[in-house]
Amino acid sequence: MARVAQAASEGPGEADAQSEEQKAAQARQQRNVTYAGYAGLVIVVAIAAAMSWHGLVGFAERQLHMAAPWSYGVPVSLDVAAMLCGFLALRSVISHDSAAGPRFLTFLLVASSAAANYYQAEHMPGTEDHTAAALYFGGMSVLSWFLWDVVLRQIRRSMLKTIGAVERPLPKFRLVRWLRYPRETFAAWSVSVRYGLTRPDEALERVWETYEAQEAEEEIRELEELERLPNGITKKSAVEMAFKALGKTDVPAAIEWCADRGVSVDRSYGYEVARTFTPEPKLLELKAAGAR
Repeated sequence: MARVAQAASEGPGEADAQSEEQKAAQARQQRNVTYAGYAGLVIVVAIAAAMSWHGLVGFAERQLHMAAPWSYGVPVSLDVAAMLCGFLALRSVISHDSAAGPRFLTFLLVASSAAANYYQAEHMPGTEDHTAAALYFGGMSVLSWFLWDVVLRQIRRSMLKTIGAVERPLPKFRLVRWLRYPRETFAAWSVSVRYGLTRPDEALERVWETYEAQEAEEEIRELEELERLPNGITKKSAVEMAFKALGKTDVPAAIEWCADRGVSVDRSYGYEVARTFTPEPKLLELKAAGAR
């Protein structure tokens, strides 16, 4: 009881303040996770790039017979150039230009770096098999570029989000719903794709409204095609069916509709039913749309 009284005594301002604090704490937690992920990714990229750099320097010294500092030009002309092409591709995407050229150059440079690393490891001094080393050093060139590309893609997506050039994520539906109501869930997912919805409940509401409209339209069609009312039907039910078929509480028209189908209703009784009748909005919308 004390907690209930304390909660009741809190004003809306305090509740808003608590909500803002929770949002700020969540934002700080997300930033910390992002910073930690980027730091780990940078470390891995640096190590992979260092392995590729070491292999390319060995390629320059043993195969090209280049001494330092000239041997450092090989990794610069391959790995560093590939990273710069990645930057150019990022700039092209952000500027809404084609990034095909920079991406193609990046592919050529990375392939050349991997081939050079593979070749120098395969032909290292010694009589033992160097296939594993060749695959490792060749893979380091590809891995360093791949991780660098991941970083650039994250930066690109973040920038595109700020200018509203990225679609919002689609809603996620539980596996149980997919198994129990596959047709309804697929319809909600299709509506989300078409209208850019992100909330599952909003997509499901759209689908349910469509189903309700179809059911109401089918009910109106059945009433319009009805030639005679069933035996034993009460006058109240007959008048209400007339209102639904007409899409409005027009008493004279409802009396005429009932008379055409074998039920006579007094005008005063028709107005009495009209005062207590609650029309269905969906039926009225459909009838109005049909009249237009």
